[in-house]
Amino acid sequence: MARVLKLSDGTSRLNAATYLFAAFITIGMFAFISFIQTYLLNANLHVPVHEQGRTLGVLGFANEVVSLLLVAPFGALSDKIGRRPVYTLGFLWLAAGFLLYPLARTFPQLLVCAIFFSVGVSAVGCMLATVLADIPKEESRGLFVGITGFCQGLGATAAILVLGQIPQRLAERGIDAITAGQITLSMASGLCLLTAVVCWCGLQRGTPSEIGEREPLFKLLATGILAARANPRIWFACLLQFMAFADRIVIGTFFSARLQQTAIANGQTVAEAISAATKPYVIANVSGLVFALIFGLMLDKVNRITAGVVAMGVAGFGYIVGGFVGDPQSDWIIFVAVLLGMGQVCAIIASQTVLGQEAPRDVRGAVFGLAGVSASLGILFTTSIGGWMYDLVGQGSPFFLVGTLNLLIMFFGIYLLRHVDQPKP
Repeated sequence: MARVLKLSDGTSRLNAATYLFAAFITIGMFAFISFIQTYLLNANLHVPVHEQGRTLGVLGFANEVVSLLLVAPFGALSDKIGRRPVYTLGFLWLAAGFLLYPLARTFPQLLVCAIFFSVGVSAVGCMLATVLADIPKEESRGLFVGITGFCQGLGATAAILVLGQIPQRLAERGIDAITAGQITLSMASGLCLLTAVVCWCGLQRGTPSEIGEREPLFKLLATGILAARANPRIWFACLLQFMAFADRIVIGTFFSARLQQTAIANGQTVAEAISAATKPYVIANVSGLVFALIFGLMLDKVNRITAGVVAMGVAGFGYIVGGFVGDPQSDWIIFVAVLLGMGQVCAIIASQTVLGQEAPRDVRGAVFGLAGVSASLGILFTTSIGGWMYDLVGQGSPFFLVGTLNLLIMFFGIYLLRHVDQPKP
């Protein structure tokens, strides 16, 4: 693998390995906080079931607004002082946020905790994408993105499989639900502290020599839009990015919430419900984990627009099917979970790889900035519209909405394949 994978000049194997570990923990913590929020709504705040979709939507919307406002400053800061201190700071911030979350007893308090936590999310999320672009050479980008996707899926799986079971284990020992949540989130905080140390010791020192001073956000976006007008494949990459993050919200927030709520409605306790929701959620992540390497290898051998079309088709079918099943005890839940996991990882890997291929080197920062805004819009759209639909239309409606959008973007990709000249893979 080391001979096949070619790293950019100045990047060592230790730097790459450290990044992969950081990616493992980053997505693990993102998945876990989405998974545990429904537990907090039930155990700490006692939010009625028919209001939880909108509550989760407001939390997600507020998180993403903060992240959107901070992504450009954190990107600029990483260009000035380096990726290493920004990534380290982000994990330290997440560690503090995990300690604050279980202290909330009202929705305004939980919202403040979520906004505080989103500062760390913005820092590590920005570095997750930025360092990924820095490390591989172009001929190895698909492979490295596939390996990163594998580590991300493994991180999400491990976080939910291990941390997601702790409240139930503690409840079996007679510990109340609130204290069990505090202990579980404290363990997540400890993992973030450990990762901060690893990032400080293992990531590349200094700043990338090719990257100059960051432009203001609006000027950056204007440059990115001009590049996209000249190359419609960039629009496709941005739409892939939009859907990749919309898909992540559906599986991370509404899938886990639906599983836990259905388990509680079937007579299980809050701790038992989060344990019951763990198995389908882990299966979804394991299926994505396995498919990430396969899809990553395929991306370096085929037209990447074609791969994007395949990704949107798989994701669209998976999320539409997923809208019909939400009971963790259903005979169909494993099949649904596999489809959701494959769809999610296809969208994520395709968006990252098409973006890396299509972004011109001289305006790469602008194109990545436009894609970052597209990702944020995907999250804002799904948390707001999806949360409202979840409560007022039906628990399967966010799945149907996102699945349909995936298929529409697939048709746009097919149009590009037929009517726009394609680069060689």
